[in-house]
Amino acid sequence: MDKKRVLICEDHAIISDGLQLLINTQPDLALLESVQQADDAIRSIAQVRPDVLVLDLNLKGSDGFSVLKASKNSYPEIVVIILTMYRDELLIEQAQKMGANAYLEKSAGKEELLQAMRMRPTDPFLLSRSLKAEEEARRKFRDHFAGKMKLTRREMEIIPHLVNGNTSNEIAGELNLSPLTVETHRKNIFKKLKIGNVVDLVNFAHENHLV
Repeated sequence: MDKKRVLICEDHAIISDGLQLLINTQPDLALLESVQQADDAIRSIAQVRPDVLVLDLNLKGSDGFSVLKASKNSYPEIVVIILTMYRDELLIEQAQKMGANAYLEKSAGKEELLQAMRMRPTDPFLLSRSLKAEEEARRKFRDHFAGKMKLTRREMEIIPHLVNGNTSNEIAGELNLSPLTVETHRKNIFKKLKIGNVVDLVNFAHENHLV
């Protein structure tokens, strides 16, 4: 039986040691290497071509997104598992858009970690059970809020971009819309929420847990 070959990029020794121990107890997994920095990970990926990359987002001197981008651009068949303490919805969305196969918390159980390491590149995106429950709760809340305020799904999608300070051109490029369409949505959002500017929107969004 061919083993899945795993590369770890994690700069906390206690997490790295635990992952190595877990991998070494599995008959279908093989540990290739454990590195701590983004440059070392990118170099190792090119040299050893792992089947699976377990990747932290917070690395010394860089971040895991640079490794994710480099690995998926050059070797899209690699299964990339984001293993992080960050629960931010926008980070999850960014990781998925950049091609990550799984997004797990560092508190994830052994079963979730092993499930992710055994994924195929074509399997659906895997999210930690706890994060998935949070995401479902947020979705239900937002659906209720959108209905109450008569906001469309597209308007709800645009609100976080406006809160982040993105311009209409930037939002248009991200969502494949025209800048004019984004501007129309912006005006409709302000009108429906009875606010006058982005500062008011930021305050409103935080007060109502929209971001």
